[in-house]
Amino acid sequence: MISPTGRPWLDELAAATDQFRAAVASAEHDDALSTKIVACPGWDLRDVAIHLGQTHLWATGILGGADPRQRSQGEPDQGEGLSEWYAAQAETLRKALAEAGPDAPCWTLVKEQRTALFWQRRQVHETIVHLWDAGSALGQSTGIDPALALDGVAEVAEVMYPRMLRAGRIQPLPKNLVLTATDLDAEPVCIGEASETIEVRARADELLLLIWHRTPWDPSYGDPEAAALISQSLVP
Repeated sequence: MISPTGRPWLDELAAATDQFRAAVASAEHDDALSTKIVACPGWDLRDVAIHLGQTHLWATGILGGADPRQRSQGEPDQGEGLSEWYAAQAETLRKALAEAGPDAPCWTLVKEQRTALFWQRRQVHETIVHLWDAGSALGQSTGIDPALALDGVAEVAEVMYPRMLRAGRIQPLPKNLVLTATDLDAEPVCIGEASETIEVRARADELLLLIWHRTPWDPSYGDPEAAALISQSLVP
């Protein structure tokens, strides 16, 4: 079951993409686009910006009926600023999502929701994680709304983990991960279908960054066995 449909996804996408563009523009100004992204081995900030822009292009194409197996290879033209190029891809995506509306039928990563609403949500979460990457690389603080962060954790449980299982890229978790946000009055998110569980307790943004392998395990989160389960790569 795909989680919450009531969030203002398009507004959140606009905010996240604008912040990412600003981070890239700051790096351009300071000649820092070659700054390495620790969570993405072998990539620097330029690579992440191009990847995110291409991901926006890919989703835009899917909304228009393109074959999802065909990934966009678009990059900035010679003499075009990276932040300017990225902003154009983000704006194209936002317009396509707005014109399609949430109920427009399209291909998605899961059968349970084959409408454009899936891409509204997916592109927000893709952007906020890479926004954190950029901010971390540049020494800039990047806050994540707790409710949005917890929804990102739910998306891993509902979309990313099952997708990895279907592809045979990971084995089923031997114990469920029950992720509880200590800063929200919300139901925990459960990943897995095992008979035993392990609880992880942390702020919602910490849970999101932990599950996406952006931050290390902290003993305050709970049983260290959970750290080993998370390191099995629940996400692509």
